[in-house]
Amino acid sequence: MTEVLTRSPAPFPYPHDARDRVPIILTALAQIQTQPKQTSLRDRKDLVSVAFTDPAMEKGTNSRASSGPSYEVFLCFRGVDTRHQFTDCLYHGMVDAGIVVFRDNESLHVGKEIGSELLQAIQNSKIYIPIFSKNYASSHWCLRELAHMVDCTSKSNGNKEILPIFLDVEPEDVKLKTNLYRQTLSKRQKTSCPEVESWEKALTEVGRIKGWNWKKDRGQGDLIHSVIRTVSAKLKMTHENVTEHLVGIGDRVDAIIKMLDVGSDSVRFLGIHGMGGVGKTTLAKVVFNELSSNFDRCCFLADVRESSKDNNGKVKLQKQLLSNLLGSHSIAQICHVNDGINMMNKGVLKSKKVLIVLDDVDEKEQFRSLAGKCNWFGSGSRIIVTTRDQSVLMIEGEATSEGLANISTYDVQEMEFGHALKLFSKHAFRRDSPPDHRISLSKDIVLTLGKLPLALEITGSSLNSKPEALWVDTLKKLKEAPPMGVQRKLMISYERLDYAQRQVFLDIACLFVYRDKTYPFYMWDACGYYPHDALEALVLTSLIKIKYGSTLWMHDQVRDLGRDIVRQENFNDPCERSRVWNPEEALSILKWKEGSRKIEALSLGWLHDDEDLIRKHDEFANLRSLRFLKGKGVILVGDFNNLLSSLRWLSWRYCSDQFEATNFHPTNLVVLDLSYSNISEEWNGWSQIREISKLKVLDLSYCKCLKRTPDLSTWGSLEKLILAGCENLIEIDPSIGKLSLLTTLDLSRCDSLREVPEEIGCLQPSTEIVMPYPQDLLPKTLGDMQSLLTFVANSYTINLPLLIAVLANVRQLDLSECTDIKVLPNSIGKLKSLVKLDLSSTSIGHLPDSIGNLKQLKVLRMRNISGIRKLPSAVGLLEKLEELDASACCNLTGNISEEIGRLSCLRILNLSDTRISGLSTTMSRLSSLQTLDLAPCPELKQLPELPPSLTCLRWDPNKWGSIIGSTVYEQETPTPALPSNNGALSQQETPIPALPTSIFTLSQLETLSVSCENVEFLPQLPSSLRVLALRLLATTRSPDFSNLKNLSTLMFYGCSMPEFSGIFDAELKIFRMELCKFRKLDALFQVEMKELRSLMMSRCEFLPEVVDLSRMKNLEDVHLSNCKLLVEIRGLEELGSLCFLVVKRCRSMKGMSDLSKLKKLMELSVTDCPKLRSVEGLNRLESLRWLTIINAGEFQGDTSDLNLEHSLIR
Repeated sequence: MTEVLTRSPAPFPYPHDARDRVPIILTALAQIQTQPKQTSLRDRKDLVSVAFTDPAMEKGTNSRASSGPSYEVFLCFRGVDTRHQFTDCLYHGMVDAGIVVFRDNESLHVGKEIGSELLQAIQNSKIYIPIFSKNYASSHWCLRELAHMVDCTSKSNGNKEILPIFLDVEPEDVKLKTNLYRQTLSKRQKTSCPEVESWEKALTEVGRIKGWNWKKDRGQGDLIHSVIRTVSAKLKMTHENVTEHLVGIGDRVDAIIKMLDVGSDSVRFLGIHGMGGVGKTTLAKVVFNELSSNFDRCCFLADVRESSKDNNGKVKLQKQLLSNLLGSHSIAQICHVNDGINMMNKGVLKSKKVLIVLDDVDEKEQFRSLAGKCNWFGSGSRIIVTTRDQSVLMIEGEATSEGLANISTYDVQEMEFGHALKLFSKHAFRRDSPPDHRISLSKDIVLTLGKLPLALEITGSSLNSKPEALWVDTLKKLKEAPPMGVQRKLMISYERLDYAQRQVFLDIACLFVYRDKTYPFYMWDACGYYPHDALEALVLTSLIKIKYGSTLWMHDQVRDLGRDIVRQENFNDPCERSRVWNPEEALSILKWKEGSRKIEALSLGWLHDDEDLIRKHDEFANLRSLRFLKGKGVILVGDFNNLLSSLRWLSWRYCSDQFEATNFHPTNLVVLDLSYSNISEEWNGWSQIREISKLKVLDLSYCKCLKRTPDLSTWGSLEKLILAGCENLIEIDPSIGKLSLLTTLDLSRCDSLREVPEEIGCLQPSTEIVMPYPQDLLPKTLGDMQSLLTFVANSYTINLPLLIAVLANVRQLDLSECTDIKVLPNSIGKLKSLVKLDLSSTSIGHLPDSIGNLKQLKVLRMRNISGIRKLPSAVGLLEKLEELDASACCNLTGNISEEIGRLSCLRILNLSDTRISGLSTTMSRLSSLQTLDLAPCPELKQLPELPPSLTCLRWDPNKWGSIIGSTVYEQETPTPALPSNNGALSQQETPIPALPTSIFTLSQLETLSVSCENVEFLPQLPSSLRVLALRLLATTRSPDFSNLKNLSTLMFYGCSMPEFSGIFDAELKIFRMELCKFRKLDALFQVEMKELRSLMMSRCEFLPEVVDLSRMKNLEDVHLSNCKLLVEIRGLEELGSLCFLVVKRCRSMKGMSDLSKLKKLMELSVTDCPKLRSVEGLNRLESLRWLTIINAGEFQGDTSDLNLEHSLIR
C-alpha cells in the first residue's frame, strides 16, 4: 500500500476513516491553492490543520512518534529551488515505481521545532534523500531535518541510509570547504543560533557520502531513473524472513539461480516442486532474497493455496501482487479475477523487470490468474512457483509471447545425512552436532525421519532439553507415524487425491515400497483404480517416485503417513483395518479366524514354523474383500468353494509340491506368482488354477522342478509368462500359440531348453521375448512376429542376417556373448526402431557405416571386442545416442573422430582399457556429457578442452594398486582421472611442475581420480568434489583441500607429503592410503572425524607405533595391513558401530584395546601378527559371525560362547 503525506496525500494514511476524510482534504487543499501568493503561513494554518489532522489526535489521543505511518523514502529539499521541477518529477517517478515516499510540505513548518508529523515521517523512513541545491543551507528547516536524519541513521544499526543528490552543487560545498554553504552558516552563527554546530556536523558527514552529481547542462531523466533503480534495489521491497538454521542449502540455491539465469533478457518461469516439508518455501525465500536487488520490483506471495480458499481469495492475491509491483493506486478497479487478468493483459507490468514468487500453488487457475502469460512482464522478469503438485506447472500455452514459455523445474530432494544430522542438532541442542551421549539416538531419529527438514525441525525442537527417556519414547512413536506437524503438511497432498488414487497410495505405503510396479499395476487395473492416472497423480504430487524405470519409491515419512492412515481405521484392532502388512498380525488374524470384510490386503511373509505354514479354508471365510494375499511356502488345506472371490493377486512363492486345497477357483485372480516353488508339470494345482480365466500374469521363474509347461490354452487373457531360471525346463507346450494377448515371454537362463514350438510364431502382438538358445533351433515362424520389440539372444551360434531380416521392428537387440558373430552386416542399418544395441564380447572386426542409420539408437555397447580398431565417423550421425561404451577394446587405437562432437545427447563415454592416443577437440561440444572414463588408456598423453557438464572423469595410463579395488562395500571406486576445460592437459614423461589451475573451473565435477607422477604442485580443486583419489603425488607442501566441504571419499596411493594439516575439514566417510609416506601421519588420529565410516591403511611407512581410533567414533570397518611400525591399536572400545576389523601382516603389533563393547562387530580377522599376545573381550562379541586368527603369536581368547558361521584359528 502506497502511503504519501504531501500536498496531495494518499487516501489511506488512516485506514479507519480515510474515505470520509478525502472530501475535507481536497476542499482544504483547493482553498489553499486559491490563496494569493503573498498569504502568510500563519494565515493558512487552520486550513492546513484540517487537511492533516489525525482523527485519533482530535479525540485527545497522544500517539508516540513511532506510531505514525511508515515510509520507505523521505525527501528533504529546498522548496523554492526544486519543488516544482526536479523534486516533483522524482517524487512521481518513485510513486509510479510503488515506493512509499514522504515529500516534505513546507506548510508543516510551524514554529521553531520539527513538528510531530515530520518527526514521525523521518523516524519511520528507511532511506533519506537530501537534495542539495544552491539555497539548501538557507533553510533552517532543511538543516534541522538533515541533522535529525543523521541522528536516526547513526542509531539504526545499519537499517537506515542516506543517499544524497548534489543538484548543481558539489560535495565540497556541502562539506563546507567552499563559501556556498559556509557563509550562510556563519551568518546564523552570529545570531547565536545554538543548532549551527550540529548542522555543520551533519553537512560535513553527509557530504562525504557518495551520491549523485548533476550539472545544469545535463538532462535530469537519466538521473531520476538511476535514483529510482538504486532505491528499489536497496529496499529489496519485500525481504523474506528465513530461519537462522539454514543447513546444506547452498548448492541447491546455486543450482536454482543458475537455472534462472538472471543475466538473460527473456522472461523465465521456474517450478520448485517436492513433497510437503522438504523445504521448497525456504529455498524460494533464500533465492528471492538473493536475487531481489536485480529487479525493478519484487513480490513474494506466500501460501497461495490457503489464501485462495477465502471468498475472493484469488482477487485478493491479484490485488496484493499488483499493489506490491505498482502501488496501491492500481488495485481499486479489481473486483473479479478477470479484472486482474485484463489489467495485466493490457501491459501494466510490461515495462517492469519483476521477480515474483508464487508459494504453495496447488491449482492451475491460481497460476493462470497471477502469472498467466510471458507477455505480462517486462524483459528479464523471473517467476518462481513452489508446488507439491507438478501438474500445476503443466499449463497449456504456446512458447511465445502470447503464452507461457517452457517452465523449468527443480525437484527438491531430501537432505544428505550429514546435513540432516546438523539441522536436527541445531534445533535439539543449539549446536552443530549432538553431544557424545546422544549421538546414537540422534542418528536413529534422523534416519527414522528420512532426512526431511520440517520433520527434523519439529522433532529437534520438541526434544530440546528433554530427558533421555522421552527421546527413546519419541523414537518409538516416530517409527509408527510422522510428527503431527509433518503429518498435517503431508495430508494436504493426500486429501487432494480421489478415491482410487488414495487406494493406490495406501497400497504402496503398506505393501509395495521399493517394489516393481508391474504386478501391482495389473491388480489396480482389475480393481478399477485406473493405475495410469493414479500413479501419475501420485508422482506429480511428490507422494511417490518411479525409480530405475519401474520401482515404486516413497519417502519414509510419506510411507509412515499412509500406514498411520490405515492404522487409524481402527487403532486397537488390526482385524478392522483395510491392509495388514505386519506378518505377525496377519498370522494372528488367520489363526484366530478374526478376519473381516474390511481387510483388503494380507501379507504373511516368511512362516518358519511348520504348523504356521498350513492354513485352512475356514480361516479365509470372512475375508470377503481380500484382493491381495502374500504367503511364502504356505500350504492351503480344505474346501475353498466360493472363497477368495475378490482376490486379484496371489503371491505364493516357494509353494510346496503338495496341493491339498479343493475347489480353489479365485475367479477374479489376475496375478499368480509361483516363483521359486517346488512344483512340476505333475502338480495337482494345475487342474484347479486352470479355470482362472482372467489370469494376466503367471510367474513360474526359478521353478527348478519344472520340465514342461502345463497346457496354457485356458489362460487366454495371459499377457506375461515368466519362466526365467527354470534350469530344467526342456519343453514349452504348443498351446502357447493360443495366447494371442501375450506381450512378454521370458525364457532367460532356461539352460536345458532345446526346442521352441512352431506355434510361437502366432504371437502377433508379442512385445518382448528373451530366447537364450542356439539360432538353428529357433522356429521358422519367428519371422511372423512383426511386432516384436525386444530380442535378447545370448547364444554362441546365430545367423545374424536372417535374424535382422526377421526382427524388422526390434527396439532392443542384445547380442553380447555371441562369440561366433564375426561380421556385423550392413543390414543392421535397417533396424530403424532400434534403441539399444549390445555387441559386447562378439568377434566382429568393425562397425559398418550403416550404423549411422540407427537414428533412434540411445545405447551402443561394444565392450571387449578385440577386432575393433577404430570408431567409424558414422557414429557421429547417432544424434540421440546417450551412452557409448567401447571399454576393453584392446586394439582400438589412434585418434577418436572429430564427428563425435556431434553427439549432443551423449551422457556416458567409456573408452577405458583401450589404446587410443587422442581425443578430438570437438569433445568440448558434448554439452550433455557427464561421465568420461579413460582409465587406463596408456597411449593417451593429452586431454582436449572438456565440457563443463562433466561430473566424473577417470584418466590414468595404468591400473591402480590393490587399495582401490578392495572394499567391503559394493560401491564403485574410481580409477585415476584428471579433467581440464581450458586448453589441453598433458601427462607426458617429462616433469610437470603443476596441474593446470583451470581444473578449478569444472564446477560440476564430483569424482576426480588422477595420477600425479612428476606433478610437483596440486592446484585448488573444484568445491563440488565428493570423491578424490590421488596416485603417486609427491609434493613438498600439503595440498589445499580447505574448500572441499562436500568431500566424502579421499584416497591416496603411493603418495608422499610433509604433513596432514588442514586436510580433514570435510566430513569424510571413506579414507584410504596405500604405499604412502606421510611423515606427520599421527595428525590423522588427532582430528575429530565423526562422519568417517571406513578406514583402510596399507604399507604406510610412517604410521605411528600407537594408533588411537577413539576420535573416529562412527567407523564401521577398519583395515590395517603391512604397517611395520604399528605396535598397538587403541580406542576400539569407542567404536560402537564397528562391523569389520581386519589386521594383516603388522608384525610389530603386540595388542589392541578391549573389544567387548563392539556389539555390532561381525568380522574379526588377525593374520600374521606374530607378537600379538591376546584379544580381550572376544567372548562377548555377540554379533561376531566370522573369526580368523592366523599366526597371531601367543593369542589367547575364549570363543566357546560365540555363534560363529566361520572360524579359522591356527
